[in-house]
Amino acid sequence: MSEQGREPERMCVVCRERFPKRELLRFVRPGETDGPDAGPVPDPAMIWPGRGYYVCGQARCRERFPKIMAGLMKKRAR
Repeated sequence: MSEQGREPERMCVVCRERFPKRELLRFVRPGETDGPDAGPVPDPAMIWPGRGYYVCGQARCRERFPKIMAGLMKKRAR
């Protein structure tokens, strides 16, 4: 199969399953000026620069995402 026919895949940060990129919600880290307590910023167009975090459409993943993201933000702040 040629590379042209392949769709990019990304992994949900909660369930760790792979999905086509277009099926996931993307969030990015807030900017440095937003302060240390700022949460992830939705990126519906998937065009903002920076580290992207992807979440699938499963209800349990969306519910757990804020807690997971808080842990990821702490790790990145070190």
